[in-house]
Amino acid sequence: MIRWLLVFVCFFTMILPSASAQDGEALFKANCTSCHNMYKKVTGPALYGAVDRWEGQKEEMGAFIKNSQAYLKSGSPKSGYANKLFEEYNKTVMNAQSLKPEEIQAIIGYIESAPPPPDNTGGKKDGGVTVPVDALYSNFSTLIGILLLCAVLVVFGIAVVGYAIKAREDGKPLTSDNFLKALRAFFSHRLVFTVIVLVVLVGAVNSGYRFLWMMNLHNGYQPVQPIAYSHKLHAGTEKGQLGINCEYCHTGVRRGKSATIPALSTCMNCHNIITEGTKTGTTEIAKLREAYEKNKPIEWVRIHNLPDFVYFNHSQHVKVAGLECQECHGPIQEMEEVYQFSRLSMGWCIKCHREKEVDLNKSEYYKTVHANVKNTGDGKITVEKLGGTECARCHY
Repeated sequence: MIRWLLVFVCFFTMILPSASAQDGEALFKANCTSCHNMYKKVTGPALYGAVDRWEGQKEEMGAFIKNSQAYLKSGSPKSGYANKLFEEYNKTVMNAQSLKPEEIQAIIGYIESAPPPPDNTGGKKDGGVTVPVDALYSNFSTLIGILLLCAVLVVFGIAVVGYAIKAREDGKPLTSDNFLKALRAFFSHRLVFTVIVLVVLVGAVNSGYRFLWMMNLHNGYQPVQPIAYSHKLHAGTEKGQLGINCEYCHTGVRRGKSATIPALSTCMNCHNIITEGTKTGTTEIAKLREAYEKNKPIEWVRIHNLPDFVYFNHSQHVKVAGLECQECHGPIQEMEEVYQFSRLSMGWCIKCHREKEVDLNKSEYYKTVHANVKNTGDGKITVEKLGGTECARCHY
């Protein structure tokens, strides 16, 4: 019995650090990215290579993360380096953390395992996220237009060639009057008239279809907001931008249906201290502070809005499926003012569900419930194969 107990203890001793390491990225994103970027200085230092700068002393680094102010006064081996860091960043106080020691070490492990900085010359501005641009309907319309133009040119060419041949056979000169008479005769021919009517009908049906398909779709919608909030400044990762993680403000994105709009208190976490910026920024911050002091919410204008008969859950797509915000909302970190990037149409959603592959090992839910799907089809497990295009998934 004791032998098996020892084996059990050893087994869990080995797997627990691994489990913590797997949580490191999520913990980092949830707790650190409002002030830190892995590769760029923001409110705090860039964290790539931080473990080396602490000379591999992870316990000391963890103590500093847990309570930076207590550590600065502790006289610990690396407190001199920590005080120098504190001075370099204008004595900006890092909040004490409520994280457990193993969670802090998981974050440190994630920082230590970070890949080298990406090559800026070939990388994408959005951090490597592929932003889908659905040009299906636009391309289809262009194709129809080209076909109609080609049909008109072909018909006109046939008419000209036919008239020239006819005139040559009759020995008549190629005058404009004769040419116009020949064209009228040609276009009044039953077969030619039928072809022209069919072409016009196809064009009209296509235009009507596109009009109906695009009803109530608002991609490109960009309303004027009560405060000129810049996502580019707050979420961007270029020099001079803050690189704040989306989830710091939109806290509901992993918890439920709605991503939520941040409360004024979230904004004031920073703007209690930061009261000025550019001329425009100072004016907008003043609006924010005035609303906070009067306990009056900001009446933001909603941009992304699905019909009432459509169910969409953010947590299902972000927490379970692991989608990045940019896959639906576009390069949000480059937008001064947010606009609706994607169509958010039924066809757009279905297209994604038919193409998006699912990692069955990413979640216990997928592992257990859908394990039998592995042996079907071509081995490519898409959302559609897991029932993602069934009507009741979104309409019930």
